[in-house]
Amino acid sequence: MKQPPRSWYPYRNRIIGGLIAFIFGLLWIWLGFGPALFILVFSVIGYIAGAYFDGQIDLESWFSFFNF
Repeated sequence: MKQPPRSWYPYRNRIIGGLIAFIFGLLWIWLGFGPALFILVFSVIGYIAGAYFDGQIDLESWFSFFNF
């Protein structure tokens, strides 16, 4: 697969966020708000679990941030 041009790199997170929002909007229209939110929540949980096992996220520091 061909890589996007280097000039797009500063905007990659905006592009990914826009695509995610577009897909969520389609799910909302197609399935309704409740099922789309259910899919979104479990997708975020899956991403966080994957990032934790890859060593890219430190959940202990997140939990300590939210505990006063």
